[in-house]
Parts: sequence; structure tokens; C-alpha cells
Amino acid sequence: MPAQADARTPLLSDSQGLPTSFASGQVQDHPIFLRVCHSPWTWMSQGGLVYTRAFILLYLTALAPMLVDYKLTKREDLENPWCILFKFSTLTFFLLWIYHLVAFAWSFTHLYYPDIDENDGRWESKILWKMSPPVQTMHSRKRFYFSVFYTAVHVFAFMNVIIYWAVSVPNGHGHFPKGEGEGESVFSAAEDFWSNGWFEPFCLINLWGVTALIAFIEVLILNSIKRQVPVPSHISIITFLLSSYLGWAAFGQLLTEQAAFFWMDPKEVEYTEVITGCCAGFVAFGSVVFAFLYGLIGMRETLTAKDNGQKPNFNAMQEEFQRAMGQPSQGAQ
Repeated sequence: MPAQADARTPLLSDSQGLPTSFASGQVQDHPIFLRVCHSPWTWMSQGGLVYTRAFILLYLTALAPMLVDYKLTKREDLENPWCILFKFSTLTFFLLWIYHLVAFAWSFTHLYYPDIDENDGRWESKILWKMSPPVQTMHSRKRFYFSVFYTAVHVFAFMNVIIYWAVSVPNGHGHFPKGEGEGESVFSAAEDFWSNGWFEPFCLINLWGVTALIAFIEVLILNSIKRQVPVPSHISIITFLLSSYLGWAAFGQLLTEQAAFFWMDPKEVEYTEVITGCCAGFVAFGSVVFAFLYGLIGMRETLTAKDNGQKPNFNAMQEEFQRAMGQPSQGAQ
């Protein structure tokens, strides 16, 4: 990024002479690490981005002990305290916090300390160097590894919320705060939602609502990361990670005698075949959410192209998608 660039100048602005979002033949044309540090929207300044990231990080950090207390003392389904280590919501929140810690550190140093001498022996310089975005070389695999991490964080965040509200709650496993009534229906639970104070509803809404909202804002507004390349590799790794989580959850179930999901519990689901089918559906659902994330990024690219006064080149978008899928583009045929 040129040293004289204004703090409000977006990363993909033509005034900086950088490739645009829809430049033909460009795939991840700017380092992915710097795309974390730049919003594609002209109304979002660099300083505003850093302050927003600081707020999100502080909010998640302050929220963490509250959620631990909620899971340990307020959840009626808790039989063994160690079981929270194997919950999908716990993993999702931890990954989201790690991502925003990294994103804030990179955005802060990129704006305020862009030229750090890595040979400077002072401890301040060493810390700032560690906090800075990595250097992306031509043959480095760091870009791909971070792209997978970014994808996993946001796919897991969306999955966590969708599964809770679409599967757990309708089947009576939402564990809503209960009032004096003994009703177990969704409607009675909704009526009693705020009956026992603010703490339980606040934690529930944050764990299975705000996390997805933060992920949505991150993808749509706070970064300019382009769509994943290559798509098959990302889908395969997401599938592997979700399968690995099920193995981790099964280990936790063996250790704590408590299932991570009700559909993994033989006490709740009578037939092993149903449990197997639910696990397969959980893994397959990851690809569906990945497609949603991919489309969300594409929508943002289209909207920001209009915001920057550019006309989206849909032929270039189609060629980029074909390259991402490992297919030859029409121009190469």
C-alpha cells in the first residue's frame, strides 16, 4: 500500500493503482493478510475499522467468562463440567475470538506501525513485528492456510446458530430459561424467556445469535477477502474438520457420559442408524453453509464494486469461479 494513501482510501480503489475486485485474470490479487486490514467500503475509514475490531474483540473477551458461568451454573443439561470443552458452541466461540484477536492485531499494526524493522532488537519492535500481517511470498502456503482458517471460523459460526434454532430448539433442547409454568412447548418457553432476569437470555442470545451476526458483519463489511480458491480444497478440509469434531465429541461423550448434541445421545435417539445419519447430515451441512458463505462474499464484491463506481464484470466472475473449481475458463479453451 503506498505510504501516501489516505486513511479513508479503500484497499481496492483505482486511485491507488491496485487491482479491482473484478479484474479479469486476478485471483486473490492482493495478500489475503492485508485484505483483513481493509474494508472494501468507501465509508469505512481505516481508523474506524480498527476501532470496530477493538470493540468486537473487547466484547467477545468480556463475554467469555459470562458464557462459561452460564454453561457451568445455569444449564439444566449439565451433568459433567468437562463436557463444555466438547460442545460445538464452545469451539465456535473460541475460534471466533482467536480470529478477531488476530484481525485486530493485524489491522492495528498495519495502520499505525506499517514499517517495522524486523532486525530491531527492542522488545517493543519484536512484539509489534509478531502482531503485524505476515509477508506473503509467491510460493507461500500461508495464504491458503489462513483462507481455510477464515472459512472454518465463519462456517462454524453460521452452523452453530442454524443448528440450534432449526434443530435443537424445535425438538425441545434449546434449554430456554423457564418460569413458574411447567410447559415444554416452544411457545411456553418463549413466554418464559425473560422471566428469570436478563443473564440467561443474554448469554443464550449471544452464544446462538450475536456470534453469527458478528460473522455476518465481518464477511460483509469489515474485510475485503475474496472468494475461496480453490473451492474443492476448502470444501474437503471443512468436511475433514467437521468429521474430526465429531470424533472429538464422541471422545468427550465417552469421557463425560454426556453427548455434545442430543442427536448423538443413544438415550435420546433409539437407533444407531439414525445417529449415523444425523452425523452424516451434520458434516454435509458444512458444504451447504460454505456455499452460503461463498455467495455472501460474492454479493459483497458486487455491492462494493458499485460503491466504488465500478461495473461488475460477470464474465470475469464466471472465469474466476471456474478457476476456483479447477476448471479451464472459456478463454483458455
